[in-house]
Amino acid sequence: MKHRIRIAGLVTRGASVLLVKHVMHGSEWWVPPGGVIEGEESIEDCVRREVWEETGLAFVPGKIAYVRQYIERATDTHHLELFFAGTTSGEEPSPRNLQGTGAPDEHVIKEVRFVPRPELGRVTLYPEELRTSFWDDLAAGFPQTRYLGVTY
Repeated sequence: MKHRIRIAGLVTRGASVLLVKHVMHGSEWWVPPGGVIEGEESIEDCVRREVWEETGLAFVPGKIAYVRQYIERATDTHHLELFFAGTTSGEEPSPRNLQGTGAPDEHVIKEVRFVPRPELGRVTLYPEELRTSFWDDLAAGFPQTRYLGVTY
């Protein structure tokens, strides 16, 4: 089994959360911006780079809010995800940093935006907690890192 470590950034503006829309093999889903660690990069450097690449926004990481595991049997991959709460600069998000790079995400990421909370119930979203308990955790200032469990 392969192992993959993904680091993502959680950013809100009012009652909206920053998400990236992926479309691949006829499926679409929304996730916080993030990606895999490269080389000897730290988790904080990884999340800063990934948020910048996918949204064009400078990310300032705060606490690790969530840890999640995902077993993807189709690819025999065990994913470990760390989600940093944080802030970004005031610009509007855009996937412009991916354009023309030849990076795999260039053709998979179709949209980047702050998605209002009422819309979250109408999209495929990972992690699911972004629809519900995330908002309570945010209001409480993410007092402790939460383990979201293992999904298959």
